[in-house]
Amino acid sequence: MKTGLPLEPIDFQSMQDKVYEQLRSVLMRGGFEPGQKISGRMVGKALGTSEMPARAALGRLLAERALVQKANGTFAVPVATRQRFQEVMELRALLEGHATFQACHRIDRLGLDELRRASDGLTKALSDNDLEEYLDFNQKLKFGIYRYCSSETLRNHIELLWLQCGPFLRQLTVDPSKVRAESYCEEAVDALVARDADAASAAISRDIRSGLEFLLVHGKFLTEVDPDLEV
Repeated sequence: MKTGLPLEPIDFQSMQDKVYEQLRSVLMRGGFEPGQKISGRMVGKALGTSEMPARAALGRLLAERALVQKANGTFAVPVATRQRFQEVMELRALLEGHATFQACHRIDRLGLDELRRASDGLTKALSDNDLEEYLDFNQKLKFGIYRYCSSETLRNHIELLWLQCGPFLRQLTVDPSKVRAESYCEEAVDALVARDADAASAAISRDIRSGLEFLLVHGKFLTEVDPDLEV
């Protein structure tokens, strides 16, 4: 029966997908902290949905190792061991450096303009010690590059790694001056503008490794928290 409105019914599956995509994006950019408890009821209330699609979305994230589930059924953001976190970040440096190399000669003028705005926003966020803005612009800048990578498989693997390490990014602003001093994002954007694929790739890899070195000193790892939250 026509209602006179050009709208399509939203079924359970599409609602689950919307919840999943939003949770996935927030996890990747560090919107949740390591060890934070998350329930279907909490997510449903925050997003204005029922608990059922929220729990289904949490189950999908559990399968991707973006969440863990305790014996009582509670979902939580995992906490990595120091070794596991180092492995994930080093793999990120390799894959994201390669993705940047691939993107260098494919990125168009519009994409370069977006990267410059993200770089400027990142610099300002660090200067203002604005954690949320920093995390937002960090994700926008890096994935603004990777979307021009020619390999969908490579992009998918990068996203899975971000899901596992994203929550630790919240601890990057323990010492904002140190993070700012060791950020190579602006250098990467300059290299992309110059179409210097080797320099852009190296800058992104250095940026990730500098974050790794910082978090190995300042981050909280599995030995300091509930072992049931291990990734």
